[in-house]
Amino acid sequence: MHIAGVEGLEGLTFGRVALAAAVPKSTLAALFKDREELQLQTLRYGAEAFADALRGRLRTRSGALGRLRGLCDAWFELLEEDQFPGGCLVTAVSAEYRARPGAIQQLVAGYREAWRKTLFSAAQEAQKEGGLEPHVDLRQLTFEILAFQEAAHVNAADRRRAGRAIDMLLDRVQRKPSRRA
Repeated sequence: MHIAGVEGLEGLTFGRVALAAAVPKSTLAALFKDREELQLQTLRYGAEAFADALRGRLRTRSGALGRLRGLCDAWFELLEEDQFPGGCLVTAVSAEYRARPGAIQQLVAGYREAWRKTLFSAAQEAQKEGGLEPHVDLRQLTFEILAFQEAAHVNAADRRRAGRAIDMLLDRVQRKPSRRA
């Protein structure tokens, strides 16, 4: 997972992983039928580890809008963790495999869609609960959150800026209390 996070899935070879894990290549060959299986299992493990860590970071916040903000905050916090060098493996690999049809691209697409649905569902709940303005286009909101996350992933120097951008975006669409005279 660490090799793939920094070098991409293409950095995963039996030789490279065997050297890093201090095991014979034959051991890896017995565990994984081929390099693609090694890559797929690494991606699955990395995606689940990131999701588990994200769930562990969610703080109890009031309301559905708090949950949406918590999901975004936790995602950014994990980018800084030593446990995930290179950040979110799914986000990192999505660019690497965007134009390569096959099992890896399908798996990446499935994980990205699951994250998109998680954010969209949290935004829907926030809107239903009255935390977001009723006119907000939730698909656009979700798209923008994902775009800021991807930008932060590409350039570590932009991580804080992207996190602030999401905070400002959510502040703009948050339902304002009605003013009565």
